[in-house]
Amino acid sequence: LIDAVQRLAPARRARLVIIGDGPERERLEEQVRRSGLEGRVEVRGRVSDRELRQAYADSSVFVLPAIVDTRGDTEGLGVVLLEAMSYRVPVVASDLGGITDIVTDGETGLLVPPADVAALAAALERLAADPGLAERLGAAGHRMLGERFSWPAILAQWQACYAAARSSKKTN
Repeated sequence: LIDAVQRLAPARRARLVIIGDGPERERLEEQVRRSGLEGRVEVRGRVSDRELRQAYADSSVFVLPAIVDTRGDTEGLGVVLLEAMSYRVPVVASDLGGITDIVTDGETGLLVPPADVAALAAALERLAADPGLAERLGAAGHRMLGERFSWPAILAQWQACYAAARSSKKTN
């Protein structure tokens, strides 16, 4: 993602905020320094719930550039994508793992191949160049969240599952 931001035209005035902490933080901060992106990329680390909510609210796009790690693991569901969608923020994410259960390319967000810096930069450029698309994706993601991941939707799915199990047991 840092490399993708570096590819964006300076006229875009793109600003990347990375939130979260972990073993890669120092490496990311060093990458920002080496790339000369100190004024465009901020690594905040862990933030309070209030600061996180504000960051979502202030975002014009949320990016989850997931990869398959050295153990073969990848993003499961991508709950952070659902959180961003709850704020009507358009999302860009890698086309792998459980992410594809949430993001439908061109409908509820944009999907890019994992570790493809050029594709990620192009997706960001596409959203920056087309605010209408960004707004439509944000609205569609929010709508899908309510339809599939709200408590009433989850409850209805559980009730259907139990009803199917109960009727299956009666026929056996």
